[in-house]
Amino acid sequence: MSKELSVKNLNLKSSISKFLKKYSRHAAFGSVIVVLLAYIFVVYKISGFAKAEPAADKTASNPLVIPQVDQKAISHIQSLEQSNTQIHTLFEQARTNPFQE
Repeated sequence: MSKELSVKNLNLKSSISKFLKKYSRHAAFGSVIVVLLAYIFVVYKISGFAKAEPAADKTASNPLVIPQVDQKAISHIQSLEQSNTQIHTLFEQARTNPFQE
C-alpha cells in the first residue's frame, strides 16, 4: 500500500516547464511587486526608527555627562607647545583664525 516517492515519478522537468509557460508572462509584474513590497518595508522600518524614543529608565538614570580633561595632560601639551616654535605658530594661527584651512 505504501507508495515510494522517487525523482522519476515526479517528472520535475515537465512540471517546471509547464509552470514557466503558464506564468512567464507575469514575471515582470511579479518582480515589480516584490521590489515595491521591499521598498514599503524599508520605508516602514525607517519611519519606526525615526519615531523611536529612548526608554524612560535610560534617560532618567543617565544625565548629561561632561567629559573631563586631565590637568596633567593639559600642562604636558602646553609645555610641548612652548618648546617647539613651529607648533607654537600653528597654535597661534589656530587661535586667531579657527576657520582657516
